[in-house]
Amino acid sequence: MHAEQHSKITATAWARLKAGDSYALGELYDAYVQLLYKFGKRHCQDEELLTDAIHDVFEDIWNYRATLSDVETSNIQFYLFKSLKTKLLKYLNRQARHTELSENQEYLHEYVESAELFIVSQEIDRHQQHQLAQQIALLPKRQQEALLLRFYDNLSYDEIAELMSLTRHSVYNLIYKALSQLRDNWVFDFIFLVFIVGFKNF
Repeated sequence: MHAEQHSKITATAWARLKAGDSYALGELYDAYVQLLYKFGKRHCQDEELLTDAIHDVFEDIWNYRATLSDVETSNIQFYLFKSLKTKLLKYLNRQARHTELSENQEYLHEYVESAELFIVSQEIDRHQQHQLAQQIALLPKRQQEALLLRFYDNLSYDEIAELMSLTRHSVYNLIYKALSQLRDNWVFDFIFLVFIVGFKNF
């Protein structure tokens, strides 16, 4: 489904949800559950905990639907990501788990072939795609997180800053350093060109 069409549908479902339509909650769940699961796997390896957290996010949305504002309709995905990350942090701290919030390397190759970052991969073969995934895996975890949120999840600098509890400038620096390291460690100038294009809107 086209991204713009998907956004209109989910925005409509959000409005119906606020009005008490339980079917709208199911539509939002179906539209975002896989994205939430992939996002959550970057931060938590406990699948049972992650599944419970996703369920609780949607349960909270339903229980507190009367207090939801219309602001979230501009980026429902970001709202859900933020809610899930907050929920996971709360659960991990409360249950005194030792699982660290970390990037799940098993999924890095999938991220590289997805969304905006895949624009770059279209110019290279499968072997080079694997090399790129390996290079991303070598980046510091915070750089990985910022890079994937920007190019895989298509979040803005402001949204990434809020999600990672950083300033907008700090997010910019993380992504700049990540892309610079990728460029220096691996001859792949296309990815730097993608960054330059994005920088024009910074």
